[in-house]
Amino acid sequence: MFLLLLLPFFLLSLLWLRLLNLQLLLLSLLIVLLLLILLLFLLPLLLLLLVLPLLILLLHNHFLLLSSSSSFP
Repeated sequence: MFLLLLLPFFLLSLLWLRLLNLQLLLLSLLIVLLLLILLLFLLPLLLLLLVLPLLILLLHNHFLLLSSSSSFP
């Protein structure tokens, strides 16, 4: 995961060393920035999608246990 974060910066540094074209550099900076923003927004969403079904399942089981225990005298 950490290496994936460093990959755009590594590619950007390679680009900087090979091509000193300012337009291309600005475009690559913009792309890296967009990727980081996308990652920052998608990572919590992905975590939520992974945790939410588990949470629903746990709550469902909890209420099932509560309802079954209350039915016995």
